Amino acid sequence: ALEKNGCNDLVIIGGVSRPDFKNIRVDVGALKALPFLLSLRKGGDDHVLSRVVRFFEQRGYRVHGAGDVLPELLMPEGTLTQRAPSADDETDMALAFKVVRALGQLDIGQAAVVASGRVLAVEAAEGTDAMLDRCAELKRQGRSYGTASGVLVKAPKPGQEERVDMPTIGPETIVRAAEAGLSGIAVAAQHVLIAECKRTIDTANERKVFLYGTPWAEQEPGNAGETGNKPDA
Repeated sequence: ALEKNGCNDLVIIGGVSRPDFKNIRVDVGALKALPFLLSLRKGGDDHVLSRVVRFFEQRGYRVHGAGDVLPELLMPEGTLTQRAPSADDETDMALAFKVVRALGQLDIGQAAVVASGRVLAVEAAEGTDAMLDRCAELKRQGRSYGTASGVLVKAPKPGQEERVDMPTIGPETIVRAAEAGLSGIAVAAQHVLIAECKRTIDTANERKVFLYGTPWAEQEPGNAGETGNKPDA
C-alpha cells in the first residue's frame, strides 16, 4: 500500500504490537517478510522497534521521528506548571533518573517512581499507566510513601532508537500521577513527547502536580536529576 501510494517517508507513532502468527494472512509479502516477523518475537521493545526501522529503511523508506516533524511536541527544559519541584523532589528525581538509565541499559522500561529515596515502581511491559495504577493501589493500602508524595520520571533508554517509541506523557499521565498521590513528573527535555500540551499543563495545574523538563543531552549518569536554574513557577 505504501509503494502504490508513492509514500517514501514514514513517521511511526505509538507502540508496535508483536505479531500474532495465528492471525497473519499468508501471502507472498508475508512469506518474504517471515524472517523479520519471526525476529519480532524476541527481545525488548527497543530491540524490536529498531528492527522495524531497519526493515523499512532497507526497502528505501525514510523513517522520521515525531519530534523531528513536530518539534513543538517535545518537552522543553524547566518548569511548565505553577508548582515547581521541591528540594526533596529533586533528590527523588536524581535517583529515579539513575533507575531509568539502569532499566534502559537492559531494554526494560522508560519510567520509574521514587518517593523519599525509595523506589516504588519501575515500568516494564505493562506501560506507564499500569505502573501508576500500581502506585495508586500502594497508596490506598498505606504501603507507599511515608511523608513524601513521590515523583514519576520518564526518559529514553541509553542508545534508544528515538524515531520510534519516544517516551510520551499526556493528560492521562497527569491524572494517574495525581491519583497515585505523586507531587510531580520530571522527564528528559527534548527527548519526551507531550500529547495535548496545553491540556496536559492545565490538568497538572488543576491537580497541583508539577511538570519539569530536565536537561538531558549534556547529562552524565550521576547528575541526570539535577535541575539547575529553573524558571520561576
